Amino acid sequence: MAKNSKNTQANVRAKTNRNARIILWSAIPVVVLLLGIGIYFLVQSASTSKTSTTPATTDGTPVLSITPETQDLGTIDSSKGLVTTYYTVKNSGNGELVINEMETSCMCTKASLVVNDQEGPSFGMRAHGGLPKGWSARLKPGENAQLKVTYDPNAHGHYVGSVERMITVYSNDPKQPAKQVRFTGDQIGGEGHEH
Repeated sequence: MAKNSKNTQANVRAKTNRNARIILWSAIPVVVLLLGIGIYFLVQSASTSKTSTTPATTDGTPVLSITPETQDLGTIDSSKGLVTTYYTVKNSGNGELVINEMETSCMCTKASLVVNDQEGPSFGMRAHGGLPKGWSARLKPGENAQLKVTYDPNAHGHYVGSVERMITVYSNDPKQPAKQVRFTGDQIGGEGHEH
């Protein structure tokens, strides 16, 4: 019996040692992960405190301004075809503004950006696909461009009534990366064409 008791005690000690090793080896990755997270936040905290005490960089912050925010096109006679209007786009900030995409709220409306008398590609409704890829326009601080918007009153066939369409311009403006403008009007007349 004494031999069995010694074997049992030895087995218990062996199991205890094995369990302790398993717990130890299981805990090591957790400790390493927690240390890594702690170091990451420490570095982030140090870099944040450094940048908050140093003056702003010369890169500055871009600010996208578009005026007017709303245009009333008045009466739109569909028999006269396409209607084009313009908005002024300005970089009101002190950093370079990058406009990288636009979209319209309806397939009947197209938008393009005119920078230094050069018209960019035409953007339409996202759901209809075919938005230009890899395009961007850059405006220096204080620089203006024109947002050219073309409305096709015959895109939906014969329609008479009020019209409201939105154009969204996407940029690197950190406070407002997507800015929306709109136009309204009252459509009359003409036989529209199905597209």
